[in-house]
Amino acid sequence: MKAVRAAAHRPARSAAVAGAALLGILAAAAAMAHVLAPHDPMALVGAPTLPPGGGFLMGTNTLGQDLASQWLHGARTSLAVGFLAGALSTGLSAVLGVAAGGWRTGGGWVLGLIDVFLAVPAVPILVLLVAFLGPGFWSLVLALALVSWAAFARIVRAQVRVTLQKAYVEGARAIGAPGSRVLRSCVLPEIAPILFTKFLLTVRWAVLLEATLGLLGLGDPGRVSWGLMLHQALSYPLLLITDAWIWWAGPPAVAIVLTSLGLMAIGQDLDIWLNPHAGPRAASGE
Repeated sequence: MKAVRAAAHRPARSAAVAGAALLGILAAAAAMAHVLAPHDPMALVGAPTLPPGGGFLMGTNTLGQDLASQWLHGARTSLAVGFLAGALSTGLSAVLGVAAGGWRTGGGWVLGLIDVFLAVPAVPILVLLVAFLGPGFWSLVLALALVSWAAFARIVRAQVRVTLQKAYVEGARAIGAPGSRVLRSCVLPEIAPILFTKFLLTVRWAVLLEATLGLLGLGDPGRVSWGLMLHQALSYPLLLITDAWIWWAGPPAVAIVLTSLGLMAIGQDLDIWLNPHAGPRAASGE
């Protein structure tokens, strides 16, 4: 059985290393965008819809803005939205999931709040929230976090309730261990794997949703993002009857796909590492 698990783990680990390397490259490009970008992404620096070449690595858009500079700065915005929304959503899932699990309280009202959020369709509410808060970086992060925490809060609640019934937790409470120590030493180690998985899934989901909202024109108009680039590209009436889609819509779309695949590969390997008894099922993503 160990040999089977090891064999299943090797390809997943290789994919995870490749995914981590890919994400590292994208994150480095985003962090160094102000250095690597040849132009201000919002500046009009050339003739409209120029193809790649002549000082413009990816050409220009209909306004004459450099697409390579926009791609680099767009990476910063899209990845920042994804990771910040993932972190905030995971924090909400952890805090409210623990509270709903009966930690020091009955948790009834928190469970009711979770059920309300689960009953609401995520995407329509996300669009309404962004429209209500106004297109902007932080409003987008907040909206994405608010519609994505409830499902995993339910899972955290279930794990907390199981953990609180274990003999060693009841023993720690019986001898008068402080609640903060029981939480830190007994509960958090049990829910940490859930939270790691939740974070990766939410980052992936948030990057995709940011691109979708940008495509709909609900992104931050003051910040370039991959979604905004796609929105501008698809607003060009000649996009699909010329080769402009290759150098205009192609790079941000490929970057979104690669980010999603990288996060999926890391999450798959993490799942196998945290659940070694799952064996080939974890490796295959089942």
